Order: sequence, then C-alpha cells, then structure tokens
Amino acid sequence: MVEPVNAGSEPPLAGIRVVEISMYVQGPTAGLALASLGADVVKIEQTDHADLMRSLQAFFGVDLDERGQEWVYAALNRGKRSLAMDVTSEEGKPVFRELIERADVFVTNIRDEGLQRIGADPETLRQINPSLVYGRGGGFAMRGELAHDPCQDTVGMAYGGFMDLTSKDGEPNYPPGALSDVLTGTNLASAILAGLVKRSLTGQGSVVGTTQVQSLLWLQILPISMAASLGETPQRFDATAPPNPLFNPYPTKDGWISIAAIQDRQWPAIAEALDLVELMNNDPRFKGIGSMGRARSEVVPILTEKFRERTTHEWWAILRKAGVWVSPVHTMSDLAADSHVRDNDYLVEFPDGFTGPPAPFEVGDWHGARHSASGYGADTDSILAELGLDDDAVLGLRVSGAIW
Repeated sequence: MVEPVNAGSEPPLAGIRVVEISMYVQGPTAGLALASLGADVVKIEQTDHADLMRSLQAFFGVDLDERGQEWVYAALNRGKRSLAMDVTSEEGKPVFRELIERADVFVTNIRDEGLQRIGADPETLRQINPSLVYGRGGGFAMRGELAHDPCQDTVGMAYGGFMDLTSKDGEPNYPPGALSDVLTGTNLASAILAGLVKRSLTGQGSVVGTTQVQSLLWLQILPISMAASLGETPQRFDATAPPNPLFNPYPTKDGWISIAAIQDRQWPAIAEALDLVELMNNDPRFKGIGSMGRARSEVVPILTEKFRERTTHEWWAILRKAGVWVSPVHTMSDLAADSHVRDNDYLVEFPDGFTGPPAPFEVGDWHGARHSASGYGADTDSILAELGLDDDAVLGLRVSGAIW
C-alpha cells in the first residue's frame, strides 16, 4: 500500500506568516512557493479591482473561458488567503500595519513608485517590523538607470539574452509559459528562505530579492560566463549537425528520443544497443566522440536511419537497459499523462479539479501542499477576526469601502 503523501508530516514553513501584494506572475509565484511549503500567505487585493489574473482573456494563444480564468489564477495563487482591502484608505492603513507587525515575510513585485504610493516600500514596512524579511522581485535591475523601467517576462527574456540563447537560427525565440517570471518568482522565494535563515541567526530582518535579468543570467551561468570570460559563445543547436552526434535527439518510428554521451567510454554501450559495434571497430569516423563530431555530416544520417527502425518506447527500453543517458522527447501533453511524473507527485490533482505541480522541491517527506485558490476577498472576514476586529468593526470597514 502506498503511504499517503505528506501523511503525518509537518509543513516546513508551518507558522510562517506572509503578506503578499503582487501582480501578474513573478510575485505570485514566490508566494505560491511559500504556500506550497506550508506558510500562511495572505494575499491583499485592492477593493477597486481584483487581481488581473482572475479576468485574463487569453494565455499564449489559448482563449480562456470562466473555467480557464479560474485555472490561471489558481495555478499561481492556490493555498493563499484573499483579503480584499484598500491599504491606502484611512480605515485600511491600521489594519495593514497590524498585518505587517505580525508578519514574518512581505512579498511583492510592485515597482518602487507603486510601493511608495501605497505605503509598502521597504523603509516604511521595516520601520513597522524590523524583523520582517522583505522580498522584492524586480525586472531589469534593482539599482541604476533601468531599475524603475517596467519589465515583465517578454522583455526580461529579451534583455537577459534568453531569446537569443534558445534561438536556432538567430531570430529571437520566445518560449511560451512566462518561464522567466516563474524562474524569478521561484528564486525570490529562495531568497526569502535565506532571509528567514539569516533572521533565525541574527534576529534581524532584511530586504532580499532578485530580478528577471539576474535570474536569467543564473539560469545561463555557463554560456554567459563563457562569453564574459573566454569571449566565446556556444554553437546554436542544430539536430542535423550537432557538435557531438551522441549528444542529440533523433527521430524514431513514431516520435523522438534523446541520447547523451560526453565521454568516449560511454560510446560502446550505445554502439552495442544500436547494433553498430562493427562501425565502431572498423570505421575511423566512429572511433569516438571527437571523430564523430568531425564527421558529423556523415555520422548523423547513419544514426538517424538507425533510430527510425524502432519506436521511441522500444529504443528507450533498449538504451535504458544498456545504461545509456536517454529519454523520450516529451510534449506538454505527454508529461501531463506521464505515470512517472504522477507517481513522484510532480503533478497532482488539487481539490478544485485542476492539475499542476504541488511544490518546486521536496523537504524531507513533504511533497507540497494540496490547496485550492480562494475567491476574491473570500477570507477577508476571517483574517480581520484573527486581528481582533469584531463584527461591528468589520462592518464599519465595509461601509467605508476599505474592505470588500
């Protein structure tokens, strides 16, 4: 019998209180990561409008109906409590202050001018709570001329070189899915965790953060370091003429499979699995990775013809048994149905019927929280009750328009 996920486990961030004021993808991803680890995340949405992701009309070419809108908001905000409040109103300011006084973490990806306008800039909040870990997600930079420029996933990938690195032919390539925003938000959550560790040692809070460009450079640590240190850049990927033919995907009878070998000692196992031992022993082009790379225009067609003889599943079984680094080339649809992904709880079904990753990593036997997303302002009354406000006080806030 398989033991239930997280059975008897205490969430790693149980007891950590987070206040989030964020928008779009980057900031919400940071709060999502913390919530997935068990933190109590209160997301504040303004009374005059809900989070824009609740009403998104389309996502990377896919039109969203009402259920689709519920999905995209839940994908980024599940496990958080929703407080609909105007933090700039005279009635809302003291409530916001008390939330910050009780919080361990504040998360935002709002720009400086917006933070100052609502009284949520680092200086103001850290005066209220010196032990607060203030997590900031940014765009082009935290300092300097570009620090105040608007930046999101698309332009972040452009400035950060990712559109070039992922291009096959030099034309800018934009992989869909807000990848840079998700990466930056996850890095922001990691910075917040480091801030919490520092606070546990020093008793002092700090301002932590990252930007789109900083995160993308980290993702591209090898190619950007090569360019900066050696003045060279990696060759663009071309499956028909790879620098190393044993480090490449190949078409099969019904799909694609990818193999990887970076040392000559890995080649014999591949050659035997592919029934190419005779070529390896007698053809100088197939002696090793170096010779195969030099003769790539002749070697790749031979390997391509060989891989087309069997299905992807057949080759995967044969090459796995031989100890080769190998994998099917999955589509998003393949991954969504993959039993290995499901068995490891990398994708789970949540109570609202949506499916997605429950956490970016595991901590001990904790595999991520299983929550739905709150409706707009659904937790306002319960959050205010925790702060000690009685029914009359809550009614007064609602009549004044400070809460929804």
